[in-house]
Amino acid sequence: MQREQHIHRRRPRWILIILLVLVVIFGLHHFLSTGARLKTNWNKIVYTSSDNVAIAVYSPKTHRTYTSTNAPKHKFHTASTVKVSILAGLLLKQQSPLSSNQLSLAKEMIEQSDNDATTTLFDELGGQEGLQETFNKFGMKDSVAHKSWGLTTTTPADQIKLLNNIFYQSKLLSSQERSTIRNLMSNVESDQAWGISAGSDNFAIKNGWLSYGSDDWIVNSIGYIKNNNGTSYTIAVYTDNNNSMTTGQQTIEQLARTTKSIME
Repeated sequence: MQREQHIHRRRPRWILIILLVLVVIFGLHHFLSTGARLKTNWNKIVYTSSDNVAIAVYSPKTHRTYTSTNAPKHKFHTASTVKVSILAGLLLKQQSPLSSNQLSLAKEMIEQSDNDATTTLFDELGGQEGLQETFNKFGMKDSVAHKSWGLTTTTPADQIKLLNNIFYQSKLLSSQERSTIRNLMSNVESDQAWGISAGSDNFAIKNGWLSYGSDDWIVNSIGYIKNNNGTSYTIAVYTDNNNSMTTGQQTIEQLARTTKSIME
């Protein structure tokens, strides 16, 4: 009788262990399947392109950043996507809300992609040195500031570090500062809402495009997507050597749509 009671008492512990094992297996399967599916679908686009292409996506479900590129050692010029870094850096530097004039300039810089407004805020940040300090603070080790802000170089994975500080948790930016950047990126003018937003109706975005030297057309898109089912992710796509701006847009939007279908 005592032996039967002893076995009965131990049974719940084995059930708990089995349940924990199943949870681990399920979580590992989800992690592996997400990465594998993204890679498979991305590579059909990335490795068939004659242009330089790189993508990075962060999933808060797996807490992982997934990447793919056909130019692993290539540093991409930011073009206007650097404007998000400039704004984040300025907020970090002054540790206070934007003045009314600064907010007006920030709206022009992010929502309209105005270059004159950007140069003004870039100078307030401290120019090239101030921008590099911003990258250093966010741990963006592969980003190098340039005195001509649009020629700054970066990688998609570095941009994900910045975006995660804006759209998820941050030890650097306050909730008000994060909200300021998110609101501006969520209200870009309609003619600039292409790129990583393809197939989505709830997004925050900043695009960049520039025809420059041997890079031909530089076309980039970074931001945040929230799906109808509540899932979300940050995403950055950088391309250059495009023969036209349209070519770069099409590549980015192909990657955005296939990413959304998997991350939903």
